[in-house]
Amino acid sequence: MPSYKTPPLKRHPSLQPLSRDHYVGLVQGRRLIKSGDADPTERRAAVAAFVDAWHTDIAQHFADEERLLAPLASPEDRQRLDAEHAHLRELAAEAKQRRRLIDPGEAWVVSLGQTLTDHIRWEERTFFPALESAAGSQLEALRGEADRLEASRPRGRDANQTR
Repeated sequence: MPSYKTPPLKRHPSLQPLSRDHYVGLVQGRRLIKSGDADPTERRAAVAAFVDAWHTDIAQHFADEERLLAPLASPEDRQRLDAEHAHLRELAAEAKQRRRLIDPGEAWVVSLGQTLTDHIRWEERTFFPALESAAGSQLEALRGEADRLEASRPRGRDANQTR
């Protein structure tokens, strides 16, 4: 049986905390997509979990990317990053309202999950590699900020408490 294991990506140290943040979004995206085939209660729970993740993780992640990485990006990548973040912010605001509905809507929930997942995949497969290629020395200057980001995340605080 062939192995389809993909080796882990090696990211510039300044991008690693932001890349690790993507796990939260991917988990939320997958749950939203899967809830499309579930009952309305599961869809509502998936939307509520996304809203919670938005407030605790994703919104700050977007702000950090815009503050640190957008200035280093090509005009095209910056435009796409800004547009997709703005669209996902609109969807998050809508999710806050839809989580109160008996059924937030199968197609809408799946679309939200797919939009979030597609955005993260673009960042990991296209945006981050482009930054690593074109802005290596500028990324190096962000290492201290990357360390602060990592320490500010729950995974960073937990790791520091066990040392």
